[in-house]
Amino acid sequence: MLAKYAQEISEYLSSMMGRSIIITDINGIIIGAPAKERIGEFHPPSIPCIKYKKMSFDDAEGAKKLGVWYPGSTVPLFYNGRVIGTAAIAGEPEVVLQFTMLVKNQIESMLREKIYSPGAGSPQKKINELVHDIASFDPASGDHASLTLKGAHIGVDLDRPRGAIAVFFSNFCGLGGLENNPVKITYENYSDPIEAEIDYSAMHGRVIVLLREIFQDPQAIIASVARDRFAVICPRETDDKKSPDEEIEALCDSADKIYSKLKSASLETIVGVGFPARNLFELPAAYKNAWEVAGIAEKLSMPPGAYSFNRLLLEGILSSVKQNVALRYIDKKLSDAESESDAQMLIETFKAYCESFFSKQRAAERLHLHRNTLSYRLAKLEEYLGISMEDFKQVMAFYLALGIRDLHKKGCAR
Repeated sequence: MLAKYAQEISEYLSSMMGRSIIITDINGIIIGAPAKERIGEFHPPSIPCIKYKKMSFDDAEGAKKLGVWYPGSTVPLFYNGRVIGTAAIAGEPEVVLQFTMLVKNQIESMLREKIYSPGAGSPQKKINELVHDIASFDPASGDHASLTLKGAHIGVDLDRPRGAIAVFFSNFCGLGGLENNPVKITYENYSDPIEAEIDYSAMHGRVIVLLREIFQDPQAIIASVARDRFAVICPRETDDKKSPDEEIEALCDSADKIYSKLKSASLETIVGVGFPARNLFELPAAYKNAWEVAGIAEKLSMPPGAYSFNRLLLEGILSSVKQNVALRYIDKKLSDAESESDAQMLIETFKAYCESFFSKQRAAERLHLHRNTLSYRLAKLEEYLGISMEDFKQVMAFYLALGIRDLHKKGCAR
């Protein structure tokens, strides 16, 4: 029974972990390996592992003596209390030791599922379903124990601190560099490449592999959540000395790696980073926040790249405000002013003044103006709008209303 599923399990786990994982039968013969040419070869470290039913380790020198390809760890696989084969993970023992038992448990779990529920779906489908359950989990009334158990079934601890990253593809058509991006593309209309249809199944598999190259920790959850959307829920180290902003920046570094990795495969993405979650109760909100960030960047036609909620905080706040109130206010204020030929120039001057910490000197330098010219423009705007530059509330109300109008225009343009 192990031989029937060994190759599928080996290829899947190897791609997930970024390491070579081979599976042998009870005689130490390789029956599953990412390098298919190794199937049928004898794996010497498996024999003592099977005999003594214990994990074994071989460093580079030991591996050479045994005549195997790589150093690593070998662990027995059990079914119904009997040893049925082994799994070996390539790598220095001190490195692979930390997840050897996880791999063993994962293989045995997958084998049981294959035997008892052959139609239950692929391992990746279970991961996708887990992320869907996380997204819909209500911390106030949800079944925490059931969800953590579901995560444990696929080897994931949901109660550890994690970060949520949303990956949205801004272009699935017109992809270049296919030698670096082995995605099957067919055309219904050969004269018009814009009509390209992508084999999304192949695309998803390729993207999962690329993301797993970045997040090699077995605890990292990588899922396809829609045709053009992926999610990464990655474990993170907690440090009381780090500020919240520093923790977010650490997640942003990972998001930057995602963007760069996928861009090198000719895939343009918007990557959204949510705020860090300390446990499962905070994870749904962090996940939702990551998608809100990606949604804001996409709505505003921002260029592909990585964005976090603190980098788009103002845009996020403004996009959540009832626009009709702000638009009525701004239309009323500008009804007379916009008839003037210099209205747009005055508005841009006002924005620069606000964004320069209300410093006329800084605003003048930013706009390459004499300070007197800047003061004249602001005075003229005061006259048109009937507001005072000395009244902070009036100034901020007008500035934020302008921001909401700009967001509205960008949204309509889409």
